[in-house]
Amino acid sequence: MIHSRHYRSVRRLVNRSIAAHRKANPSPCRCTSSTAGGSGDMTIYNSLSSTYQKLNHLPDNTHHTTTTESNPPPPTLGTAWYVCGPTVYDSAHLGHGRTYVSLDILRRVALSLHDGSTTTQPRPIYAMNITDVDDKIIQRSMEINDNNYSTSSNKASLSNPLALARYYEMEFWQDMDSLNVLRPDVVCRVSEHVEQTIVPYIEMILKGGMAYVIPDGDDDDDDDSAQQQRGSVYFDVRAFEHVTEGRTKYGKLAPDVASSDFFSWDDDESNDNASTSNDDSNNNNNEGESPSQLRQKRDSRDFCLWKYRTQSPPSPSSNLATNNTPPMIEPAIVSYSSPWGPGRPGWHVECSAMIQRLSMDFQSTHKFQLHAGGIDLKFPHHSNEIAQAEAFHEAMTIKDDDGQGRRQFEEWIPNWVHTGHLYVKGRKMSKSLKNFVTIREMLGISTNNNDNGGVEMIDSHQNQNSAWSCPSDDFRLWCLGLSGSYRGPATYSKDRMDEARVIRTKWVKFLMEGQQCLDEWKTAENNCHDYYATDDSASHQSTKVWGEDELQLFNQVTQSGMKCREALVGRCTTNTDGSTRGSFDLDGASFVKELTKLADLGLAYVQAASIHKPRPGEPLRFAVETFRRQLDLVGFTSYTVNAGISNTLEHASSSNADLLDEIAAFRSAIRSATLNGIRSKDTMAAAKEVLGLCDELRDDILPSLGIEFVDGKVANGVDSNRAWRRCSPRDRIPKEDE
Repeated sequence: MIHSRHYRSVRRLVNRSIAAHRKANPSPCRCTSSTAGGSGDMTIYNSLSSTYQKLNHLPDNTHHTTTTESNPPPPTLGTAWYVCGPTVYDSAHLGHGRTYVSLDILRRVALSLHDGSTTTQPRPIYAMNITDVDDKIIQRSMEINDNNYSTSSNKASLSNPLALARYYEMEFWQDMDSLNVLRPDVVCRVSEHVEQTIVPYIEMILKGGMAYVIPDGDDDDDDDSAQQQRGSVYFDVRAFEHVTEGRTKYGKLAPDVASSDFFSWDDDESNDNASTSNDDSNNNNNEGESPSQLRQKRDSRDFCLWKYRTQSPPSPSSNLATNNTPPMIEPAIVSYSSPWGPGRPGWHVECSAMIQRLSMDFQSTHKFQLHAGGIDLKFPHHSNEIAQAEAFHEAMTIKDDDGQGRRQFEEWIPNWVHTGHLYVKGRKMSKSLKNFVTIREMLGISTNNNDNGGVEMIDSHQNQNSAWSCPSDDFRLWCLGLSGSYRGPATYSKDRMDEARVIRTKWVKFLMEGQQCLDEWKTAENNCHDYYATDDSASHQSTKVWGEDELQLFNQVTQSGMKCREALVGRCTTNTDGSTRGSFDLDGASFVKELTKLADLGLAYVQAASIHKPRPGEPLRFAVETFRRQLDLVGFTSYTVNAGISNTLEHASSSNADLLDEIAAFRSAIRSATLNGIRSKDTMAAAKEVLGLCDELRDDILPSLGIEFVDGKVANGVDSNRAWRRCSPRDRIPKEDE
């Protein structure tokens, strides 16, 4: 029977929990429509519409009721995401890392929502391009060739642009694996799509009258019609606006002035068109064209669809040479056939064409609903992608119906997400400014080049003082909760990373001590010797009765879980005036705050349990398992998620190796001290040194590995058969000579 006093205290706690829940989750007022976590849709900030909105999945055709043999139901389509990948000419830096970690978190949340729903739609898919044909790659390979450089004496030289691209692509994937970023479902290399995908795409835009050819200056053919067909192809913005008759416009993601035909961009000699944020992508529509080509553009907003390959050096009088710098003679390996002569695609057309190809390949299962990348790409790259896609589909309409019955435009891809810049000491992190930190430098990874021309990762956690150190998880925590909104700018510094490490250490401490407590309670239950005791003086080793502390822990964990979900899913509120005030998308700061609050509460419960009689394990197990699920949901590695679980295979091998190394070093030190004492006949000094080494092992070495000795063999309120227990790893104490 429950005592009335205990019942009243429980009842008060329940009432307080209900009141707190109602306060934290008020009913939406009648003047607004609000949806949050329970809807199954994630809220995003759409760069195209400049509003918060739900990332709606496509309609589910489960309730299609007009199915007949001649009228089958339409396919139930899943959503597809497309993310601009890297231009692989150098190592990826932390600007890339922040972009892809942030998008990985969004992707994981979307997958979790899908898997937890009852929809019959296919799982969302995630596609990414790899730009492996580009000015920067060619330039870098030529620099390597000029310096007679290769990765090692018995490897193929990276002066081959495609070999260089493959090398850095492999390094990029390894970096993403180290950051625990999920691999894409589909990868598109530009080099593998040029002739079969990109060239026909450009042809269709030309046939629709929305592109033109600038003849090559060194072509000796006298036939004017042939001359017009050999050269570089440019998108014609004015023709596009004329053909579409005001049903759409150029520059949907551009600043207003940049989309106007009265605007002219200044020449920009730098063109670091890396396909992700924080590379120095140009802010105009020039891609290294010669002055002659720039003069022949019909509009300053026009941009290159096809770059004609210069096949011979220009004559001294040629207007293609400027400042004594002739145009680059590109390697034949990155030159492809086309109706306009040999060459390669312009940067902007790659993604539009490959998305069209993927849309056809997956038309029976998925439809592209979201396009993402760094804020650098918003204009001109993504703006040009949209214009090309709309021109292509308009040209297809003209071809199909001879211009009759022109359709109203629906958005090519309705949702666009952009991640913010990364800054270092007040300046944007970029390769041209030489102020970037590579992902490998941040992780402490060194590499060797193997005999097959690949990259071997040597030591992923070097120079770390704790057995549970994980720089990649610290970086993910920083991206999630300490760098501000993923859409905004962030400043990287060692201090901010140290702050992330401190927070994650607290999380790990809770998981380890909570798991240790659960394991000891379980052992006590299994070894209980008084199952058949009937006298009141029997020393019972377990209980299943929940007290106020247990109910408080359970309710707090439940509330934190709900708040964490809302922080990840966001909230979309539509007010009567049409605004979205009160809306938000991924709120990583609140997520991190809730988990840290939960860790504090859990640690307090564990510490209280260590000085009181055993408590029921279910509330603590619920807290620990909920905590692990939240960490796993947003992509933390097993180093963090499974902290405290002794059979964590990924971590066990490395931590066991560290322990064995320390045991070997301890044995060597003890042996040396003893032998020195024997030789010097100073046994007191030797004994003092040995005891000092034992103290160092107890107080410094083992705690750094997550192990501590327990005095009296009592831990967490129960008798223990062991003289040690697991603990939160602590940093090593620097020695005086370090």
